Amino acid sequence: MMDIMAFVFKSDLSIQIALIVIVGLSLLFIKNKIILLFTGISQKTATEFDDIVLKSLQKPLTYLIILISLALITEAMNTSYQLFEHFNTSRIIYVLVVVLITWTLITILDNYYNSKSFLKNIKSGDDPIVIEQTYEITTRILKITIIAISLLTLMQEFGLSISGLLAFGGVGGLVVGLAAKDLLSNFFGGLMIYFDRPFKVGEFIKSPDRNIEGIVESIGWRLTVVRTFSKNVLYIPNSAFSNIIVENATRMTNRRINEVIGLRYEDLEKIPEIVDKVRAYLDKNKNIDHINKPVVYFKSFSASSCDFFIYAFTNTKDWREFLAIKEDVLYQTSKIISEHKAAIAFPTTTIDWTQN
Repeated sequence: MMDIMAFVFKSDLSIQIALIVIVGLSLLFIKNKIILLFTGISQKTATEFDDIVLKSLQKPLTYLIILISLALITEAMNTSYQLFEHFNTSRIIYVLVVVLITWTLITILDNYYNSKSFLKNIKSGDDPIVIEQTYEITTRILKITIIAISLLTLMQEFGLSISGLLAFGGVGGLVVGLAAKDLLSNFFGGLMIYFDRPFKVGEFIKSPDRNIEGIVESIGWRLTVVRTFSKNVLYIPNSAFSNIIVENATRMTNRRINEVIGLRYEDLEKIPEIVDKVRAYLDKNKNIDHINKPVVYFKSFSASSCDFFIYAFTNTKDWREFLAIKEDVLYQTSKIISEHKAAIAFPTTTIDWTQN
């Protein structure tokens, strides 16, 4: 290869340019044939990743051949006419290769993420939204890493000391870390949300530690946006979620009915029969979950009532459906109480006016 380059640059300028153009066009032709050959092979495979790689390689390889050819032509002209005092062809080619490799890798990552092919082989029970969010954050981290490595490689090529830069970066990173402590904590809080997956967009969450309750609208690098029942918007720093308890109501399996009903003291003898009737009604109710058997028992003597409780799970997670089922249970319980000539107690106070 070096002998060919030496021969080219010893020839007349017109011959040099012609040879470089011919070689460049030949390489473009060979590149297209190779890409076409491998495209035909990749179409027979089950995976789409090889198709994405071939598609991502076409433009960078084309630009690489064209730009290297232009660099060689410029070198030939510079040798004949001394156009530039310091023209380093090998360094230019090195920079072009690094830049185009970086571009190719980033293009592969973008095309793979945009194709969503990773969603085609998900297992049952996996959440496609969470998987897509995980791939998105992973893609961003990989792109940042590739760009950082490329910049360090180019800086070393131009004579900059990487060890000195890393030492300076360590001190600078400490200063920046202290200055941007909250920003970094929110960033890593966002990473925790992406990888731990306590909730995702569209889910209803609430926290007993903070006044947070609503539907998650978006999860960003710094903030999570939650829409409340009153249609207000909460902008919550991601770092807050590392210090609080979060309840994800969307992931519940059943909604629960937990009610205490108080009857008058004069109806005490009727309570066993009423409790049995309510229990029988719940056992036949198709909207009640019978895997978790409903519980109805006499509970306690209160100040002005004899209390029994209803503890049961519904077959729905939908809030409105749950309210309708609970409403029906309470109406039917009230009807059973009335059928036994009993009544729900209300707070009363008895005053004894009898004087000794």
